[in-house]
Amino acid sequence: MRKPASAVLLSLMVGAFVAITGCSSNSPDDADVGGGDGGTLTPSCDTPMPPAATQHSLVIASPSDPDPTANPAATTEIFYTVMTPARCAGDAFPVVLQSHGYGGTRETALATDGTLHPESPHFPSMDQLTQALPYHGYVVISFDERGHGESTNANARIIDPAAETQDARALLDWAYDHADEFGILRQSGTGIERDIKVGTLGYSYGGAFQMPLAAIDPRIDAIVPNGTWHGLLYSLMPGDSLKLGFGGLLCVLALTGGVSNTPIVATLCNTIGPFGLGAYNVRSRADLVAAVSRPTARPRAVSEAEMIPFFDTHGMNYFRRQQKAGQGWGFGERDARLRKVPALFVQGNRDVLFNLTEAYWNHRYFSEAGGDVRLISTEGGHMNPLANQIEGNANCGSVTGVAAVLGWFDHHLKHIDSAAYDALPKICLSVADTRGAPAADVGLALERFPVGALSGSGSVPATLATATASVAAAAISPTFVPVTTITGNDKVLAGAPTIARITVLRGSPALPNQSTNAFVGVGIKRGSQTILVDDQLTPFVEGEHTNNRNIAEDDRILLPAIGERLQDGDQVGLLLYPQHIQYAAIVSAEGLSGLTGIVNYIAGTPIPPITSALEPVLGLLYVNPYSVELSDVQLPILVPGEYSGSRLLQ
Repeated sequence: MRKPASAVLLSLMVGAFVAITGCSSNSPDDADVGGGDGGTLTPSCDTPMPPAATQHSLVIASPSDPDPTANPAATTEIFYTVMTPARCAGDAFPVVLQSHGYGGTRETALATDGTLHPESPHFPSMDQLTQALPYHGYVVISFDERGHGESTNANARIIDPAAETQDARALLDWAYDHADEFGILRQSGTGIERDIKVGTLGYSYGGAFQMPLAAIDPRIDAIVPNGTWHGLLYSLMPGDSLKLGFGGLLCVLALTGGVSNTPIVATLCNTIGPFGLGAYNVRSRADLVAAVSRPTARPRAVSEAEMIPFFDTHGMNYFRRQQKAGQGWGFGERDARLRKVPALFVQGNRDVLFNLTEAYWNHRYFSEAGGDVRLISTEGGHMNPLANQIEGNANCGSVTGVAAVLGWFDHHLKHIDSAAYDALPKICLSVADTRGAPAADVGLALERFPVGALSGSGSVPATLATATASVAAAAISPTFVPVTTITGNDKVLAGAPTIARITVLRGSPALPNQSTNAFVGVGIKRGSQTILVDDQLTPFVEGEHTNNRNIAEDDRILLPAIGERLQDGDQVGLLLYPQHIQYAAIVSAEGLSGLTGIVNYIAGTPIPPITSALEPVLGLLYVNPYSVELSDVQLPILVPGEYSGSRLLQ
């Protein structure tokens, strides 16, 4: 959710004092942490300082943009809000460092009390939690990333470990230096310089900042990334096919949010955004490279040799790959090995920008380091309004997302256990219905993340050795490739489907100057209905694919992970689309006043039809006949309660 940044550097004080009792403790470990009912911690002194939100800025000795063509200034100024609990002299609390999504701004005000809002859409509920955390005994530092909000003296670099990560580290230094003033808990005897007790929180862009920070800075004690990426090249160009729909929406958010982008990103937005002439012809990685490298590209031409490393190094895919190769990360780290960092990943099944498989990859990397690592999936995340998606909440069945996050911080930052933490499984996958989404909360607890066809008790065979299929130029409906038929009503499809090989062949007639792309998703044939499970599609450009291009984490292709309860008679297989609105260019941005509504819709608030504000181009400009050859398709299907370590959570 985006909010206007405040330019007023004044203290914003909550207008009510917290109730005082004589038997409470000033130790955060003994405080009443509320549990989502609006409860507050209770200071032990007679006249405590009330909760407060104060505005600050910090000038950092870091260039405003490492790109010399941006004419950078020598320093960067980061604006941030410090939210403090009610406290007595000498009280000290853990810090939660929080940031916003792309195009958004920081939180600037406290909630009225500590109430949590599990009924809210996923991303907004995390903003509400951020504002409530001081009532549960946390100091919150919420900051505008460079290029956003008030921090626009510098350029956004899409969570560059050499830029945004260093900004966050400077804020941690500031927190240590001002610990006494703001009631921040310092840590001694850890062997870590300027150490404080600190966790991180945020979604999307604000989820991405947490992982490189935790990898590079040993002060981070727990992280909660929501709805974020593992590898940006994969996120934006899965299968070497450009995600035009959401790419265009992100550029709209940058435009309306006043984001100051580094020249590489500005050129990309000018190419594929709503003002990009011919954006509808930029379908593949090759198309994009050709377009942005032209001398006419603005603000400047960008070569493939510059663009690919820029995005590649800004995600955990790069960190893991370098670590496995025994090579450094290149960002001033002492040791290019991920340490044990408690990590709770929260990701949406229907998130069509950063899909659930990206959370699986992040979960796997942090699990390899040996820390306490969990993953819960939800019906929220990045919704595409052009595809009529509506964001669901942050819950996974009976696991309440915001309560789980609070319980996570309480356990790892305060050493307090709670019912919410105790109820948190290693893996919880939402298996709520796609039709009518967001639907009633249903979760599946698991010991491990399912990938491909499963084995053992409770597993359901669901494989297809080989298949071929064609999609005609005039096709309107998707082509269905069946894999299995379900008997009974006790089974679920949950996890990441896999394909060993897919070869995409150009069909006829096709326009000579347009790339060929296959759009593949997992589908269910249920009577007369055809269901694209969790709205997830993966594109593949013409040619042979044996792994996920632009990420190559595995020796086979992982499709976006999904979750769905199945019914007797369901045919489950693959859907092949001739084209899809998720991959359509946005070619006009008329009526910019309507864009506020679009932003609200992405955050989960339904709005009227938006075709007058944004017009996607589909079949009129894109003729896309193709055929595919498939090898070893595997779907993860199981019986909850019979499959080892699994149970439904409702």
